[in-house]
Amino acid sequence: MNTPILQMRKIDKHFPGVHALKGVDLDVSAGEVVTLLGENGAGKSTLMKVLGGIHQPDSGEILIDGSPRVIHDVAEATGHGIAFIHQELNVFDNLNVAANVFLGREPVRGGFLRLVDNRKMYEDTKTHLKRLGLNIAPDTPLAKLSMAQ
Repeated sequence: MNTPILQMRKIDKHFPGVHALKGVDLDVSAGEVVTLLGENGAGKSTLMKVLGGIHQPDSGEILIDGSPRVIHDVAEATGHGIAFIHQELNVFDNLNVAANVFLGREPVRGGFLRLVDNRKMYEDTKTHLKRLGLNIAPDTPLAKLSMAQ
């Protein structure tokens, strides 16, 4: 069995009148895809917000590659390679496919004046779309796609 690259140990989180997380443990190994399932109010979103730096746990610890980490904010989580695909449909239909795929983490080029590297963004998006079996051009505006696409 692989050693987990991410571990959450005994995570607790309280909100006024609600004990949202009670001693939650989670292990994720390299290459593993994890899905959290449960009823509304089970704590799925709260656990991910703790991992993503949106909420701080009241107790417990997060280990990345075996080392304890405190994740203070989203930028710090991203720096540790933590990202999420949210269940809500949060896209910008005024942008194209590539811009939505890379929103907030656009590849850049240049030295002092850093510019978005659209060529790399489009090429990388083509690769991702191909892996998913989608025949959609990266420069397609989202407004032109169906909900399923």
